[in-house]
This record gives sequence, C-alpha cells and structure tokens, in this order.
Amino acid sequence: MSLLTRPSFQARLSTLVIQRGMKRKAKIPVTLLKDIPNVGTVGNVISVHRAYMRHELFPKRLAEYVKRYTGPLDRNKVAEEKEQAEAVETTVQSTVSHNKIHNVALKNQELIDKLLDVKSLVFERNVMPKEDGAEGDSQALYGSLTKTDVVKLLEEVHGIVIDKEALHMDDKIKSTGEYTCVAKLMYAGQTTLKLHVVPSKADS
Repeated sequence: MSLLTRPSFQARLSTLVIQRGMKRKAKIPVTLLKDIPNVGTVGNVISVHRAYMRHELFPKRLAEYVKRYTGPLDRNKVAEEKEQAEAVETTVQSTVSHNKIHNVALKNQELIDKLLDVKSLVFERNVMPKEDGAEGDSQALYGSLTKTDVVKLLEEVHGIVIDKEALHMDDKIKSTGEYTCVAKLMYAGQTTLKLHVVPSKADS
C-alpha cells in the first residue's frame, strides 16, 4: 500500500486542509501606525482579517504586523494587548449601533413631520342600502377598510411611504363614519390621523 492510499495519511491530509482553511479565515493581530476612525489609535494592537491587512492597512502604512516573539512570554502584556483589542472591537460595534439608531431616528422624525401635515384621510366606499327603521347616519360597507388601504392612500395621495406595522387602528372598519389611526415610529414618537369613511358618489 502506497503512502498516499494509507488511511492514516489521508486522515492527516484532511486535517491539514481543514486547518489551513480555518487559518485563512482567522483574524491576526496588527499594530496601528496611525489613528483610524472607528478602528483605533496609533499604537493599539487590534485583530483584523488577513485580507483587510494585506489589501488595505499594510499597503497604506496604516498598520504593521505584530512580530512573533520567540522568547519567554510576558503573560501580563499579552493579556493587556488582548484586552485592548477587545475594547477597540467593542467600541467599533457600539459606534456602528449608535449610527444605525441615529439614522433610524432621523428618518422616522422626517416621516412624523410629513404625517403632521396630513389633516385627514377620506375614503369613499360602496355602501349597503340602509334598512328601514335603522337609526344613525352610519352605513355598512361592502367589504372593509384596513391598514393596507391607509398605507396605499398615504403613498398615492401624499407621497408618504410607511410600514403598515407602524399603524394602530381597528383591524377592519366596516361602516361609514369618523375613525382614528395612530402612527407610532421608533425614536420619533407618534401622531394621530383622522379617517373619514364616506359613501361613494355613486351611492349618494
């Protein structure tokens, strides 16, 4: 049996291939030579992907590879550098999260401002004939009015695009009359829209 066909050799070869694949994806420690926003300051040791170091940081002289030390390990220093790298990564993640929240807040505030300009929404609907002796002015609708109808009218008439999950109202409005719909937007508050459901002109 040749060396290549031996089970033990094939197993070792498979292990080496897997380990090499893992190494390619692993992060490596580098030392920053300049301050980089949202990444770290000069002198910091951080962990980055090999490709990022090879194609971005190293060619631009923004960072250098951490030289492997072959002498006795200074465990305190190693632990300190690890803590610094973890702290930088935490700061970056926190900054990214803060920016996302800020962008959502700005977008939703603009949406609230547009909704405040909408005095009311009028929906014309076909209505059923009123039964003899029925009291009140309300008339039953053919079908119903839903959040989807509100979203559609806001976009078509006012150019406002909003997710129906942000709207809070009766699930289905089944008669004419006046109703309210509350728009709640994260980090921006809420506003109330007035809904007027009236008979279509054909039923007037």
